[in-house]
Amino acid sequence: MQDRHSSTPAVGVDAAFNRVLAAEAQARAAIERCRQQAAGRVAAAEREARAIARRAERRIQAAHRIADRGIARALTDLAAAGDDANAGPTPDAAVVDALAAALAAELTGGDA
Repeated sequence: MQDRHSSTPAVGVDAAFNRVLAAEAQARAAIERCRQQAAGRVAAAEREARAIARRAERRIQAAHRIADRGIARALTDLAAAGDDANAGPTPDAAVVDALAAALAAELTGGDA
């Protein structure tokens, strides 16, 4: 009888140990699910960041095209004004460069 009573606590210990092992397995599975979710979120954020970078690059290129057209137009206007007999002296190249930079800044919203 003594032998039978001594095995009962062992069964309880075994059951408790099994519960701990099951809880540990569940915790590991939950951690793995969290890792997978985090990896998915990181991948989605990276895709979104690449899309934003592509849009920004397209916008920058469009701004450059607009600025280039504006500069070309301004240079044409300057050349036409230079052809006019009453135009006066030819502007200094530094002045033309400064005016072109100011026009580009105005068209792109940047600083001169």
